[in-house]
Amino acid sequence: MWTSLSIIICVLSGADICSGSASRDLSTLHNEFFAWRMSDRPVTATTKGIHKYDDQLESFNMSMFDIRKEKAETLHARLLNISQEDLSKSDLVNYKILDDMLTTYIRGWAWRQYQNLNPISFMDGIQRNPSSFVNSLPFFTRGDFENYIARLQKMPDQYEEFKVLMTTAMQLNRTFHRQSMIRVEDQFNALMGPTNESVFYTPFLDTLDNGTVDPDVRGRLKEQGLIAVANLQTAIQNMQQFINDVYLPNTRPDIGISSLDGGQEYYEACIRWYLSVNMTAQEVHDIGLLEVDRIVDNMEKITKKQGFEGSVSEYFKDIMNDTRFFFNTAEEMIEEYEKQIFTVVEPELETYFSDMPGLPIEVLPTPNDGPIGSYSSGSADGSRPGIFWANVLRPESSPNLTMMALTIHEANPGHHLQISYSITSDTPDFRQKMESSAHNKVPFAFPRYTAFVEGWALYSEFLGEEMGLYRDDYELMGRYSSEMFRACRLVVDTGIHAFNWTRDGAIEYMLNYTARSYEAVAVEIDRYITWPGQALAYKIGEIKILELRRKAEQELGDRFDIREFHSVVLKSGTLPLTVLEDLVNDWLDSYPDPATPAPATPAPTTCGTVGLASSLVWVCGVLGLYALPANL
Repeated sequence: MWTSLSIIICVLSGADICSGSASRDLSTLHNEFFAWRMSDRPVTATTKGIHKYDDQLESFNMSMFDIRKEKAETLHARLLNISQEDLSKSDLVNYKILDDMLTTYIRGWAWRQYQNLNPISFMDGIQRNPSSFVNSLPFFTRGDFENYIARLQKMPDQYEEFKVLMTTAMQLNRTFHRQSMIRVEDQFNALMGPTNESVFYTPFLDTLDNGTVDPDVRGRLKEQGLIAVANLQTAIQNMQQFINDVYLPNTRPDIGISSLDGGQEYYEACIRWYLSVNMTAQEVHDIGLLEVDRIVDNMEKITKKQGFEGSVSEYFKDIMNDTRFFFNTAEEMIEEYEKQIFTVVEPELETYFSDMPGLPIEVLPTPNDGPIGSYSSGSADGSRPGIFWANVLRPESSPNLTMMALTIHEANPGHHLQISYSITSDTPDFRQKMESSAHNKVPFAFPRYTAFVEGWALYSEFLGEEMGLYRDDYELMGRYSSEMFRACRLVVDTGIHAFNWTRDGAIEYMLNYTARSYEAVAVEIDRYITWPGQALAYKIGEIKILELRRKAEQELGDRFDIREFHSVVLKSGTLPLTVLEDLVNDWLDSYPDPATPAPATPAPTTCGTVGLASSLVWVCGVLGLYALPANL
């Protein structure tokens, strides 16, 4: 009787109750998925404000490969039993993203014994940024310190698990190339020295002494912390010896991942993971070549305007030899980044964005060599600021004309604004607090939709020109140099991993087109060697966002409001490109009647000789030339 009555009520009330059941089932499922991911990734859980696992570390036991895959398959089977037709629009977006995440992970299991077996490189591992590991934890109560000590005590066992993985990689001939490992020794060495001066011991100094922990237990915590850090340093020394004596002599001889058995197919799987669309290495490579030619043309317009008669490469060589374009100290570089963020960029944001979260950001020097900049998110309540990590290790060889583009990319309106929207959005935890997988795990990892994340940041550099943020032609050349850098990545990454390029050839190609020193380019090339496919996401994501903007402008005409478009792109959080396209199309389909006026869109402003209009027209035209897949 109750079943019949439920059916009658469902029919009489339309789809509300039925859709409510589907919605509840979906909510239960994605909440269970998120809880599993946080329990499986304890350090990630801590950074997301979940402190149930603050005394634990992730397991790297090889048996976990199958256990995790089986869990994902069970969750996916339950997801497929939920009727999409009974879901609201917002729930359908959640469904699509969870489906994509689980499908991607299950598909990636086939490649579990490739770079998953290599957890340490100069780009991955706790030694790369130990401060981030330390600062992820709260240090207020006695329990906080005891949790941290427990994590320190578990680190030596985790290094032993790393050795098992890396030994298996050697047995299967699926190691990193030597270039991915040679900087690790310096990173490890930086963690040595007196134990009481170690970065891992810092919480037991002023933080503990000036905190609220009972003075009677501070001495015991300090003693336990000192022992734990000393044992960790011993484990690091042993790991370093293992890498030097055992692993390095067995690293793969060729830089390209396609040199491994099944390597070409593995690389294509990495491309699919990073881009969230189906594209081949050849398609990406061809796009890169066309992009390089287009950006060179933009650069040459500026060099001619300035009366420079040489090539773009010669122009940048002159820049690299001109002291006007360099700072003398790291402190001067940090000050300039702060000026750009708070004085130049911030006043212009309200014209292009609405309902901004307003979360704080700070600029800090990156502790170790690597990319010229990176970003780590803060907390949704603003208690922990987002951090723009700036590589200021070589001020004498880092031209300042590229700094504005980097500020826009990493801070506002790039990653900081983007991620601020994401972590404060009205989306479920599994999306709002999406885990960040170590790049060595790709493609057997849950996606974080790099093409969307990095595509937005590169689009922001493009938007900076429209916003008038580049203050002169030199900074505009820096913007084009940054864009060229990402275009070259399409060529170089595929060249290395699909077309047998040499490291020297890849470095030479980058030097011919970018305003970077040899040392900076070499670090970047080694990054591409280490993370196959990651560098492709920037340009492909930017092109997609530009394509969707062009479509909106064409369909809405003078009703188009740039703030509305940016809200559609940003307020739903991090997405695969396919779902982003669905959202924009749905927004356009439901847009108010043409008789309803919309707020005026700010008129584009240009800096230098090439503005938004010509660039946007070109990109839209080139999308057709590239014959990109329909779902890109």
